[in-house]
Amino acid sequence: MEERVVAIILILFLVAGCVTEQEPATTTTIVTTVPTTAVVTTLPERPGGKCGDGVCDRIEQERGMCPEDCKDTTTPAVTTVPERPEGKCGDGVCDGPETVQNCPQDCRETPTTAPTLTTIVKSDYDDSPFGVHPSSINDYSYAKDLELSWNREGTYLVWDWIDASRDGSFTFKQAIAPPKEGMSGSGGPINYDDERLRLNIDGISMMVNVCPFRKGGEFKNAQEKEIYQEFVEKMVERYDGDDDLGCIENAPDCYNPGDDEYPSRELIEIFDSNPIKHWQLCNQLFDTCEDDCKGTYAEKYAEAQELTYNAVKEADPSAYVLIAGDSGKELYPRVFQRLNGEYIDIIDYHRFGTEGEYDPKGDFEYLKGRLLDSGFDLNELRFWITETGTYSGDPEDINDRGGMLTYQSEQQQAGGLLKRYVSALSYGIEKVFWAWAIVEGFRRDCGFFDYTGLVYDGCDCLDGEYVCEKGVGYDQGEGVKKLSYYAYKLMTEKLEGSDWDDIQTVIDGTNNVYTYKFTKQNSGNNVWVLWWDYFDDSGDNKTVTLDVGNVNSVRITEAVPDAESGAELDGENYPDFFRTESKAVSGGKVALTLGESPVFVEAI
Repeated sequence: MEERVVAIILILFLVAGCVTEQEPATTTTIVTTVPTTAVVTTLPERPGGKCGDGVCDRIEQERGMCPEDCKDTTTPAVTTVPERPEGKCGDGVCDGPETVQNCPQDCRETPTTAPTLTTIVKSDYDDSPFGVHPSSINDYSYAKDLELSWNREGTYLVWDWIDASRDGSFTFKQAIAPPKEGMSGSGGPINYDDERLRLNIDGISMMVNVCPFRKGGEFKNAQEKEIYQEFVEKMVERYDGDDDLGCIENAPDCYNPGDDEYPSRELIEIFDSNPIKHWQLCNQLFDTCEDDCKGTYAEKYAEAQELTYNAVKEADPSAYVLIAGDSGKELYPRVFQRLNGEYIDIIDYHRFGTEGEYDPKGDFEYLKGRLLDSGFDLNELRFWITETGTYSGDPEDINDRGGMLTYQSEQQQAGGLLKRYVSALSYGIEKVFWAWAIVEGFRRDCGFFDYTGLVYDGCDCLDGEYVCEKGVGYDQGEGVKKLSYYAYKLMTEKLEGSDWDDIQTVIDGTNNVYTYKFTKQNSGNNVWVLWWDYFDDSGDNKTVTLDVGNVNSVRITEAVPDAESGAELDGENYPDFFRTESKAVSGGKVALTLGESPVFVEAI
């Protein structure tokens, strides 16, 4: 299965062709979604539009898709100088937001008012494993309903966009993304502070990507490496929530005289309560070298990883650094060897495929073996999956056997979602992010990632074109929630609050049966998750006996709604459309009949 998963990912890369600005598996580059201030009344209504046609239609704009078509034409916001009614820098009083770092002439001689580092208390949601890449659509309304705790957005902080001259002229508020060759309307201004404010809400932790270059680039000399490292330090200080903002100039400036880069009061306050503590270097191992670098990628990525890691830790020793997760697993050993047991806190690895290709064990066992060979202590590492998913519908992509991907029902996608999460968590994966996105329609090219979402986008393929009009193909209508949406929601409700370090594997594939036991930290109550992988349309089922201990009866809930499609369901009736039954327990055991849907079992 390892080879099939890798093969499908590599094939998807080839099918995707020239990548756009907000890639999930092939690349996840920086692009801000269309601001609310953008002009929308002049956009043409083009139900059959697709990425790369040079026109930003209604669907593309509303969902923040197709940056090559939907250039952000708004003027970068200029953040006002923080209001400081107590005084101003240079008045001889260390007050308001003044610190030794941003106003040394007032604060240097007053040690009692010198900044004290903010104590960051780890919130309960930081422990949760549930996330989506990305999850901020509709101002996080879906994410809140699903009770997600993590977001990995497609917005990268790119050094040579923030410091275009590569000389330390950092412009977080007025960065410029260069246009992509052959993509009309791509590129444009980016206000990273505004973007970070938009994405930062209470209850959602952020894992953020930083990259020195975007899809190909290299350091030209030692001086550039030093400047990049300084950039990473300033970036972390800006968003890590402590009292050191990384500024060396007086407000309204920050890094250089006249730059007007001092963070706003709103930014300071929001990141004080919800700081960024997880940083990932780029998305792929080839992102830190020029186009043709098969022989040198490991050396160049490892060097960038070391520079980034050291800079992050210098600015915030409590932060964590991830390695890029979106490359074939056979590419990692050369990078591990060059890092020689250092400069990584978290190993990330992305996994996609059909609904039955869910088990991450083989891939991570391979990676763990190569990490050990390279001097890493596995007890000091953590393991995440920041992109995983399967589809419903019939994408026009090639599978690992050279044929087209076959149709998958909503039921198959929903069951596959639960299996991906539970198998990963039981193996010891700490965080799992569904990808791509909550709403369907990634590149709008009829590919795999157009169908992995949990909500329909009103579009489907017609004669090779991604058409957005009512009644086309399998799509059930814009905004209709799939069965997988409700399955995700039920999963978080049933499993959130578990002791993630104590998930017990009761049955691991014997007779194709899988059983896992979760224990709630506060109550000590148990929740079992079971499924049978041999089910087919013949109507067969499997009877198993589960040891549930000293309880009188249990409630059994199917993990997939009792329907063919989410279009049949009224969300107001959630969770009544999940089939449930109660069973008496005898001698601590209960007999269960497993069919197509996985089930949750709880003591009553």
